Amino acid sequence: MTVAVAQLGVLLGDAAGNARRAATCLEEAATEGAEFVVFPECCLTGYVVDDRAEAAKMALDAGGPELGVIRDACGRLGVHTVIGYLERDGESVFNTVALYGPEGLIGSYRKRHLPPLGADRFIDASDDVESAVFGTAVGRIGIAICYEIRFPEVMRTLALAGAEMIVLPTNWPVQSTMLADHFTRVRAAENLVYLLVANRGDSERGTDFLGNSQIVDPFGQVLAKADRGEALLLADVDLSRARDKTIRFPTSDLELSPWRDRRPAGYRI
Repeated sequence: MTVAVAQLGVLLGDAAGNARRAATCLEEAATEGAEFVVFPECCLTGYVVDDRAEAAKMALDAGGPELGVIRDACGRLGVHTVIGYLERDGESVFNTVALYGPEGLIGSYRKRHLPPLGADRFIDASDDVESAVFGTAVGRIGIAICYEIRFPEVMRTLALAGAEMIVLPTNWPVQSTMLADHFTRVRAAENLVYLLVANRGDSERGTDFLGNSQIVDPFGQVLAKADRGEALLLADVDLSRARDKTIRFPTSDLELSPWRDRRPAGYRI
């Protein structure tokens, strides 16, 4: 199966325009054979806001027309996608990622760990405790957002719940090179899953985003990686490698099984 990561620039507050551009990117990815496409965090709304009032004003309703553009594109193209936005729900505002397939909305995830950056300074943290793992026609997809890569418990919980691919929509600034260069490989390898990271490579209100979107395999090997600017990354994945939690060494009889060898009775996290 071919998967894609879209490192797409965002126009702050232009949700309708961002949705149209994302739909065009979905068409390009589908033309290249991609069945699953991941977009950045807050891709439809933008991220760098000055206060809660601005975040609330920019936020979208989950059933609004901007998300409808993405839903309709998935239906027309027969693809699955993950895309981020600021979500309005009554008086609350969340940093949300939606998962769509050809049949419509499959599920969504609201960010639980909020750093003192961008819109996350002013919005609400989700108090949901369920694992954000969704069964789809393209595999079992786990979702985390940006800062949450720093919490190994988040990724491990998703993997234990059966995720074969973990997606990480993010808005990493240029100071986040350690996350892009090291954390991504480690999180994929320690959980033996594919990791699809979608970042931005543009700038917003004086914040320069790092780019470095990437697709990493279950052994920590980077299959595709971007620089800055806009990019569409594609890679072929074999989900049976994520289901088989055994590490074999072709030049010897040594076989490691980190999943089987876990001793959870002694863990305190």
